[in-house]
Amino acid sequence: MFSYFFGRDFSVAISRLMLISFVAVLPLMGGCGEDDNPIVDDGHDHAHEADAPLHADVDGFNLEIDGKVVYHQHQGHHEGGLTVPVGEEIEIHVHFLDANEAELHLDEVAAPPGEDDHDHDHDHGGLEFFSLGLTGYDASIIQIHLDHDDHDHEDEEHDDDHDDDHDDHEGEEHGDALPFGLEGLKAGTTTIKLQLLHGDHPDFTAALAIPVTVK
Repeated sequence: MFSYFFGRDFSVAISRLMLISFVAVLPLMGGCGEDDNPIVDDGHDHAHEADAPLHADVDGFNLEIDGKVVYHQHQGHHEGGLTVPVGEEIEIHVHFLDANEAELHLDEVAAPPGEDDHDHDHDHGGLEFFSLGLTGYDASIIQIHLDHDDHDHEDEEHDDDHDDDHDDHEGEEHGDALPFGLEGLKAGTTTIKLQLLHGDHPDFTAALAIPVTVK
């Protein structure tokens, strides 16, 4: 029996053990592919990012009335507020700010995927894809108007030359500002939550609510 293990048969036994070990490890080696490697990039994420719309990187905003800043908010800090008399309405323009507190040019942000640029007025650039979201206020104290359609209808009643002059003046004065009307219904205080909506999703949600006083 000793000669069996240390003779010619011993070499055969070792060879068989090595063969069995190799066959057992082979499936493990073959099963490790790209799907098991977390570093491998199959390109799907990049394709999705390429189709995604550009994001308006907003860090704050100013509220202006007649060209004067009455409320300022930037990166969690704010000052000022809105005041409106009972029974009156004021027009407010929202200017969004970047990280350096410079005005952000919304017209340079791309349209959402699937939108046909030829169906829109190129004079407005990407600004037309943005709108305001104003919520969280006491509707018994104030009323908010986002009546862009009414203003557009009024503009159509003027001749083309007057419209061009008005649009140029409005663009120089307000830039990329988004307007809204604020009407005082009764004396009291409330707040407004503000969002910048890009298509059907918010690009920016204000960290602090805007204080409003009606008197």
